[in-house]
Amino acid sequence: MSQFGVIGLAVMGKNLALNVHNHGFSVSGFSIDKPEVDAFAKYEDDKLTACYTWEDFVASLEKPRKILIQIMAGRPVDETIKKLLPLLDKGDILIDGGNSNFHDTTRRCEELAQSGIHFIGMGVSGGEEGALNGPALMPGGDEEAYNEVAPILEAIAAKTPEGRPCVSYIGPSSSGHYVKMVHNGIEYAIMQEFSEVYDILSQVAGKSNDEMSEIFDSWNKGLVPSYLTEITTAVLKQKDDLTSDHIIDHIFNEASYKGTGNWMLEDGVSLGAPISVVAEAVIARFMSKATTRQEHPEVTVKEDTPELIAALEKSLQLAQAVAYAQGFQQLTMAAKAYDWNLRYPSIAQNWEAGCIIRSAMLKDIENAYEKDATISVLFQDPYFKSLMENNLPALRQVIAVAASAGLPTPTLSASLNYLESIFNDNLPANLIQGQRDYFGAHTYKRNDRPGTYHMEWYEEK
Repeated sequence: MSQFGVIGLAVMGKNLALNVHNHGFSVSGFSIDKPEVDAFAKYEDDKLTACYTWEDFVASLEKPRKILIQIMAGRPVDETIKKLLPLLDKGDILIDGGNSNFHDTTRRCEELAQSGIHFIGMGVSGGEEGALNGPALMPGGDEEAYNEVAPILEAIAAKTPEGRPCVSYIGPSSSGHYVKMVHNGIEYAIMQEFSEVYDILSQVAGKSNDEMSEIFDSWNKGLVPSYLTEITTAVLKQKDDLTSDHIIDHIFNEASYKGTGNWMLEDGVSLGAPISVVAEAVIARFMSKATTRQEHPEVTVKEDTPELIAALEKSLQLAQAVAYAQGFQQLTMAAKAYDWNLRYPSIAQNWEAGCIIRSAMLKDIENAYEKDATISVLFQDPYFKSLMENNLPALRQVIAVAASAGLPTPTLSASLNYLESIFNDNLPANLIQGQRDYFGAHTYKRNDRPGTYHMEWYEEK
């Protein structure tokens, strides 16, 4: 009998199953796609079983059954659950490891609880390599069920530099998939920040691909050590296999997206979360598909100085911090709205290895929330407050240079605007509220006495 089962044996599912197997656990795999099962069967031994029917798969698992569903999100997950239910017993555990919308996960948690089936919605990050060698895992839902599967999940998860597994119980209901959604929104933001810095290095500083690769490599050893810095270094120096050029110069200038960034925006708007950098990153991907592709005026402002390169490094470090800060700010607001007791240090730890947004900065974020889990804005922490104060002049300089050159910087500019606004209690919102009261009698509060007021406005004759 197998200790763990995986449904869906495409690359992610197969690699996760092999990861479980490689850590000494027995595993069964099943897919409705026979060629996937055939490929999985090539690894078969006394601890790995390939199954060709639903019944054989369920019968191969020890009780309580622990089943990971690793298939396309949406209706296929509901259809799989419907197919499984008649074959399961009360107390069995289902884990949805896909990129499911958290609203779907909330519904599934409630429906399966009525059938006595435990349900876990689990975010998985790290791609196919992470699935095989150590992903970041974000499980939420039934805590009793999590404790049952924790030994397996902790074994297969990526490990921090201190050796801690990048998995822990996130919270109830759909909180695990919510955290993964926010992870993906942060990913959108930081990737867009990198692209804007790359644009300035190329268009303003006039750096070659190889020179930019060397610059990012030095930053990876300096202020911006992260997975995205590593792969940016690699992407920029990669030669094309069809021409003598670098591949970056022949990649069509259009960014794709799968929708998780949009989901974060949708719920962020409903919560009133100021996630401006994530919003600009999502819209930048829309913009890349909407551009008219007409000739753009050549950049005439050129500046190639060590001071600009240093300012770009500081700007990228600070903008990355803002992306994380906005993500955690939405998490704190969601926790309050949905009555989730989220463990922010653990979330930061879960992202320290294995996932796409892993970086050295996440250890600083973990430390910040360990000291004070009640902070609503990351820059209230002394370390990040100091980072903001030290790097703000560089970010202002970079945005001014880009504006002079006619280069868009949606996320870098949004990062600056966020930092200039979030601690400013003298924003010009009073005019907006005056306008609202004028045309709609929406009332306003005063800054010199309590209560709510309405003005009988009049026009000067």
